[in-house]
Amino acid sequence: MGILVPFIALVIYQQIKFTSISLLEFFRAYEQIGVLSHVISLAVIPNLLVFFGFIQFNFLKAARGVLLSTFLFAFTVLIMRFI
Repeated sequence: MGILVPFIALVIYQQIKFTSISLLEFFRAYEQIGVLSHVISLAVIPNLLVFFGFIQFNFLKAARGVLLSTFLFAFTVLIMRFI
C-alpha cells in the first residue's frame, strides 16, 4: 500500500496536469530538467494520510509497512540526488 499510493498520486497528477503526454514521457521530461527526485519526494506525501488512517484504525503493522516504504522512497531519492 505504501508503495502504490505515491505511484497512484503521480499518475493522477499526470492525468490532470499533462493529459497530452504519456506517463513515460512525463517521467523523462522531469528527469531531463533534473527535478524527478523532487517530484518523487512530493508524491510520497499522500502516504501520510494512509499512515495516519492505519494508526487511527489500529492497523499498526500496516502503518509500519507504510513507514518502511516511505523510508525506501527517501533512500531512493537520496541515491538519485547524488548519482
